[in-house]
Amino acid sequence: MTAAHTFAWAWSLGWTLLVLPPALALLRGWAPARVRRRATPRMVRMRGVGGLILWASAVTSAVLPLVGARTDAWYPVRTLAGPVAVIAAIALVAVTDVAERRRRRNAVPTSQ
Repeated sequence: MTAAHTFAWAWSLGWTLLVLPPALALLRGWAPARVRRRATPRMVRMRGVGGLILWASAVTSAVLPLVGARTDAWYPVRTLAGPVAVIAAIALVAVTDVAERRRRRNAVPTSQ
């Protein structure tokens, strides 16, 4: 096993242990009280989806060399799984946050 394979395994394991459980918890709506006070349930779930996208991006870029995928043939997948996925995750969370703030600011008054 080379140093590159060891690093790829450690990278995948680290992202799986550190990012996947909180992302799944947020996706289920489980969040600390301080997060629930500031965010709506929809926002908490979108942060979980963003975390899953980041996890998939990090693990995909590390797993492709482990399975022997040639760099030339898998270049589009690596490009989509790399910076494009990270930008998509950040944009998803940001757009949802802006929409929730706008909805909260323009709250529809309830009838009495």
